[in-house]
Amino acid sequence: MKLSEKEIKALLKKLMPNLPISGIDNLLKISSFEKKDTKKIISKSGNHSKKVILILTGSVRGYLVNEDGTEKNVLLRSAGIFIADSIGLFKNKPQRYTFESIGEVQMLIFKFKEFEALAYKDPIILKLYLSVLKEAILRLTYRVESLITMTNEDRYLDLVKLDPIFLRSAYSKHVANYLGMTPVSLSRIMKRVKDKKVIKG
Repeated sequence: MKLSEKEIKALLKKLMPNLPISGIDNLLKISSFEKKDTKKIISKSGNHSKKVILILTGSVRGYLVNEDGTEKNVLLRSAGIFIADSIGLFKNKPQRYTFESIGEVQMLIFKFKEFEALAYKDPIILKLYLSVLKEAILRLTYRVESLITMTNEDRYLDLVKLDPIFLRSAYSKHVANYLGMTPVSLSRIMKRVKDKKVIKG
């Protein structure tokens, strides 16, 4: 079911409590609402649309496809997070990632130029824009460092702490791919973690 404008505003207020109603109204003026069922392509690699997506409900994965046809998950994001392909936005090149829904996803779609132009005019949206960029940098830094310094189990446990809601809706194979391990390894880690909780219980 499509969300009403009132429901979208309520969701935005919940997801971004520091954003005043005026800021929410301005965002809605330059966005369009979309809903996707599970496993549907939201935005495909190769396009030049330069769009930014705000996830309202559900989860999204962003992946690359290797030369041998293997999908590699680069992004796994859930409600309240803005997603986009940085190369597609900031360089005159087509986007590299394909974004796909995990479970039903409801979202707002923004044309990047309009979103950026609004940020330059509205201090409230500028603050939001800067916070989105900072969050993206922090997430990227964390991802690189975790892949270099953490064990498979540590990466899984950290993901559980950071985004437990996402893990309830994501497929194990996508989580494993994102964490840089096989589904079998992830299954063993999940069982080991569960067994430890039972023992401590």
